[in-house]
Amino acid sequence: MIVEKCTFDKLPDAMQMHVLYSEKVPVSEYRLAIWSNKDTLYYDDLPEKEIERFVSLIESDKKFINNRTMDSIYKKYGWAVYNEIHEANSAYLTKGREKIAEQIAQEYFPIIEKAMNKPSIPYCDELLKAMSHLVDKGHFKFKKWSTDQAYIYFMGYLLGSGKLEWEEQLT
Repeated sequence: MIVEKCTFDKLPDAMQMHVLYSEKVPVSEYRLAIWSNKDTLYYDDLPEKEIERFVSLIESDKKFINNRTMDSIYKKYGWAVYNEIHEANSAYLTKGREKIAEQIAQEYFPIIEKAMNKPSIPYCDELLKAMSHLVDKGHFKFKKWSTDQAYIYFMGYLLGSGKLEWEEQLT
């Protein structure tokens, strides 16, 4: 994580908007802002040791950060700092799960593709419609189904038949 000490005036415009309008923090109360997409933490008037502690909390692989720790941050620095750390940790965990999912998808994709070309798998339009209301992100491989629906259906079929195993890393 990139750590930058700067006053509110030196924050990038997007982060100023985030602080003022998303977090609703007055300029005089700005202490911390985290841009998760850019993996950057901006701060002003906070001790270096606290910033190191915040970064370690943000980059923690725990689903739930210790309540006592977060309570102490809330009491000492207020809701804005508490919320920024909590939201950044959530974004960090999501990025981690997305990387794992991409790796697993690369492994499962050929198996699913192969199964999709076999006519022995029963098709069920109603089940497909119930399983997915996702926006079609590609071309139609099957006339009545979106790409997302088809892959979800076949992945479910392969999981149910035991040809694929659910990865515990994604729970």
